[in-house]
Amino acid sequence: MITRIIEVVDRSTQGITQPFLCRGDDGLLYYVKANAAGRSALIAEWISANLGKRLGLPIPDFKQAQIPERLIKLSAREDIEDLGDGTGFASQKIENADELTYLFIEQMDLTLRAKILLFDWWVANGDRTLTEHGGNPNLLWVHHDHKAYVIDHNVALDETCLNEFWSQHIFASTRTVWSPTFRQEMEQVMKAALDNLDDWWNQMPAEWTDVPTGFKLEQVKTLLSRFETEADRFWGAA
Repeated sequence: MITRIIEVVDRSTQGITQPFLCRGDDGLLYYVKANAAGRSALIAEWISANLGKRLGLPIPDFKQAQIPERLIKLSAREDIEDLGDGTGFASQKIENADELTYLFIEQMDLTLRAKILLFDWWVANGDRTLTEHGGNPNLLWVHHDHKAYVIDHNVALDETCLNEFWSQHIFASTRTVWSPTFRQEMEQVMKAALDNLDDWWNQMPAEWTDVPTGFKLEQVKTLLSRFETEADRFWGAA
């Protein structure tokens, strides 16, 4: 799950991290977050993307991106140090996709919306908001096939967001979909996903984890185990 970056094509103007659009040695285009994003953001992206995929969410294919030092040194971009050499997080570019707007929320599958709500509550991601007045959904929408993609989890694994979570989340109303059957199905998937957490953690490059980031594996495990250790509060939230 590694691609080597061979070209820096452009840079996004959206989002706090403003990822770089890069071409990998597999010929595909990726939005790459690296130096400017910070190590905590890269860890949150990697762990969250793996968990989300296991939950069946439509998360774009992702990889770790090896960014050669020579590519950075030879670049004429004034902001190239925001990318930097080393290892970044790469999310494959989705063609013909726009940011989801408020008008299209109801066109998304209801169960999918409920799963995204559960996912964000589980990984403590407070960065998915949208009302008729605007917001930051971190969801892409492809109009021709009415398909959504779930992106940007650089601020996940932050339990401080949980206090305000239910008053801000784009899909808070889909909490009603969390039936006993839904809970049972999701618990099984979440338990299976957590069995892989150690492996995903060990797959991260040392440069992400060998400096203080605020994240430790045991703390992340504790956060993600809430659906079992604090079941009443977790499932009866809101």
